[in-house]
Amino acid sequence: MAENTKVKKPGKIASFFRDLKTEFKRISWPSFKQVVNNTGIVLAFVIILALFIALVDFAFTYLLTFIK
Repeated sequence: MAENTKVKKPGKIASFFRDLKTEFKRISWPSFKQVVNNTGIVLAFVIILALFIALVDFAFTYLLTFIK
């Protein structure tokens, strides 16, 4: 009977990290100004959305007081 043994290729992990390093060099990283700008846009949108949800919640709460 043949045994089920896995044969590991030497340097497979090292090859993975070498390829990973070359892929990271190809990435087009945003500038610091772009990151700050996009972060500001996201935070503003989250605040506006949170205010809208709070407004809708207060409106439904107010309307439900009439049902009681």
